[in-house]
Amino acid sequence: MTKYFVVVRADRDEEKGAEAFRKYAILGTPTTIVLDGDGAEVDWIVGYHAPPEKFQAKVNRSVAGGETLKSLTAAHALNPKDAATAFKLGRKYAERADEAKALPLYRDVVALDPAGQAGAFTPDFMKAPVTFTQYAEYELARFPLQGRRDSAPMRAYIAKYPGGPMLRLAFSSLDIFYYGGALAAEADAFYADYTAKFPTETWVLQKWLTRILQDKTSLDKGLAVADRLTELTESNPDPYAQAVIAEFYLARGDKAKAEEAFGKPFIDSHLSNIAFGLLQFADFWAQRRENTDRVESAVAAALKLQPENMFVRLQAAKVFLGLGRDETAIDVFGPAYAKTYWDEPGELRSYIYFWTQQGRNLDGALAAGLRTIALRPRAYYHWSALGDLYLKMGDKAKALDAAGKAVEFASPSAKPAMQRNLDKIKGQAEPPASKK
Repeated sequence: MTKYFVVVRADRDEEKGAEAFRKYAILGTPTTIVLDGDGAEVDWIVGYHAPPEKFQAKVNRSVAGGETLKSLTAAHALNPKDAATAFKLGRKYAERADEAKALPLYRDVVALDPAGQAGAFTPDFMKAPVTFTQYAEYELARFPLQGRRDSAPMRAYIAKYPGGPMLRLAFSSLDIFYYGGALAAEADAFYADYTAKFPTETWVLQKWLTRILQDKTSLDKGLAVADRLTELTESNPDPYAQAVIAEFYLARGDKAKAEEAFGKPFIDSHLSNIAFGLLQFADFWAQRRENTDRVESAVAAALKLQPENMFVRLQAAKVFLGLGRDETAIDVFGPAYAKTYWDEPGELRSYIYFWTQQGRNLDGALAAGLRTIALRPRAYYHWSALGDLYLKMGDKAKALDAAGKAVEFASPSAKPAMQRNLDKIKGQAEPPASKK
């Protein structure tokens, strides 16, 4: 790349990097922007998909001027009735989540080429090609799902293309809408249709059963879902699926079935090789203060398998806290362990968030929080975490100061959320201090 470019890496946590993020409205990383000698945008590449040769091919195409933002914009200006050019330019803007520019171009594609004859391509995340028109219609249906605004366009898309190459992705997009926001009857109807189309997708059944548990209105219907999920995972039990199944049977008052789904047989089959499965098991029963002997053996095995894994230790600490064993939790995941990540702010942030949520070891969390600020003084998310911690500790003045810093250093896309958090703290009464 250095043969053609002066390569500059922009770090959001540094002043110059943050300025670049604001100037070019970068919403996510990795984003590669190609500029000309005057600093004008020639092209961009959002995301990275292995192998590296695929990314290199995209860079080479940008260097050659093929289908770049600049060339597509010029071509579209010369011939706005060309559906293929309109589609490619629309995709460019959609990559940057620029709805205002992408959607009119996608509408033009559908109007100009309703039969889908202008061309097709294979997205990075798919194996089969899809026509420009069908993909444009999917995007026109996807954008209204953001913020759970409207599911009707995507449902209409599925009805129009019941066997199309985008069907799985269309259902997955709708899942976000129905899982948390729709009425119980609407969610049941959606998941019934979803599982009928993809009957062996265990994660869909798992989400449906979780939604049934949340609603608590159709536990009898959940039996068929639980039975089907058990059947599909019998040869290779998934700890997350087994937890949902056991939760379902407990909700029905069937302790024996819960034990069968997520009890000793599970431990026997997973003790040697799945640390996170063991911890999921442990957390499930620790919350109920039952099976404590098996809980402790599971945690010990998980720690033995992955003693240096921060998230294994985090989950182990959560289990011990659930059992009322705070000192053991701190021994497993306390200040001494945090020192092993003293120069890694990302890992320290997870440590701070965990103890803030738990309301324990707050002095240890504060030391780690101040360390992240020393390492990355302009990282708004570290200031935000510190503000939440101070609030948990009962120090509203320092919480406001830290939350204000989060607003000051936040990217444009994050600033509204940081401002809302600051306003929320301002409106709260002086909180009681938590245990340190």
